[in-house]
Amino acid sequence: MAFTALALKNKLLALDGVSRLVVALSGGLDSCVLLNALIQLRKKALADEQVFPFTIEALHVNHGLSPNALSWERFCERQCAALGIPLQIVRVTIDTSAGASLENLARIKRYEAFELSLTAGDCLLMGHHQNDQAETFLLRALRGSGPRGLASIPQERPLGDILILRPLLDVPRVQLQQYAKDNDLKWIEDESNTNVDFDRNYCRHVVLPTIEKRWPGFASNWARSAALCAEADELMEEVAQQDLRVCATASSHIIQCEPLLVLSQARQRNLLRFWIMRMGIAQPGWNTLTQAVESLLLAKEDAQGQVSWVHENGRIELRRYHGQLILLGSLLPIDASHEQVWSLAQSLSLVANGLLKADAITGPGLKKPSEDCLKVRYRQGGEKLRLAGRPNRALKKILQDAELAPWWRDRIPLLFVGDELVCVPSIGVAENWLAQENEPAYNITWVRPSSEPQVRK
Repeated sequence: MAFTALALKNKLLALDGVSRLVVALSGGLDSCVLLNALIQLRKKALADEQVFPFTIEALHVNHGLSPNALSWERFCERQCAALGIPLQIVRVTIDTSAGASLENLARIKRYEAFELSLTAGDCLLMGHHQNDQAETFLLRALRGSGPRGLASIPQERPLGDILILRPLLDVPRVQLQQYAKDNDLKWIEDESNTNVDFDRNYCRHVVLPTIEKRWPGFASNWARSAALCAEADELMEEVAQQDLRVCATASSHIIQCEPLLVLSQARQRNLLRFWIMRMGIAQPGWNTLTQAVESLLLAKEDAQGQVSWVHENGRIELRRYHGQLILLGSLLPIDASHEQVWSLAQSLSLVANGLLKADAITGPGLKKPSEDCLKVRYRQGGEKLRLAGRPNRALKKILQDAELAPWWRDRIPLLFVGDELVCVPSIGVAENWLAQENEPAYNITWVRPSSEPQVRK
């Protein structure tokens, strides 16, 4: 069976609300075939006196990683000029010292360029084909991926306000090569594609040809397996949505533990995975999810364990506290030895720790210090405070009784006059520093830094 331009027709006509098709043009075989097939499809529509409902454009991302990058850019310019297609070129800079996979860094920059260069209602067409799908399926299987990972490359998905469509995903590369030969197409070969130091290239040039000799047509079978995994993942998501509705709270980063405890561990992991991804956070691995179930959900009620993993925007923590699971983002570390002086005349910005506010009031509150200033410090251990009508007690116990979450206890700012602890914001004032009913005073509050995960939507 041969690939023809007409094979794209039904996939394009199924697009809703799209008027502009933008081809991600690398200059390689697949993107050149895709662009040419679109042009042929438009020509046929015009020849048949039919309306072709899309404008066609191209977008080339120059990563600057190859010594040939500029010549590839020029090649794409010539191809688009010959076809009468507008071409947008985006040059990106990749920090090769960042430590991450070069392939992944390039991919991140490429998708950022796509999102920034296109507008709502555009459809970005990418040339991934069946062999790309097989490579992805194998690589993810080797990494121990679950159904979502093994679903591999989706045929379509949103990217911000645009739609990504891969209309060649069920087409073998050999058919694209034949189409290019039949239509006398030219394309470029990325010299890095032969470097088997890269995992994908090793699969492409070493592993998969060996598999093909023994099991011809394996790629179409793997594509079917990927589709079945996508269906399984869709069902798992539907179950997770139902479970999350029962566990949800008013805060998106907090869920209730009790409804989770009646579920099987498989459903518990499934719900946690879905909830975390819904927050815009890359899902943790299976081992992390299993640890979360065993050390958090199944732990004693008073246990205060945590599970953490690294996200692209920083470290993520999952904690259990007061019958809830709470997702926390990275809080910048504070210097516990740091001291600031506060006159109370205006709010005080704390280093990496929110701010303190002092509202003038009459009645119970902090008396105005005679020297008109306070020292702001952090816990060193051993602090004590006598609240009104109560015995002198350890600050540690006071914070526990006040049900201040453990991750805030070492961050809460403490107010001193000299070396005397006089106020713990939002907790209480020392008895001998508590103003009387008609006495001018201050209500001290601490505006905490946000602990919710910061993610790129």
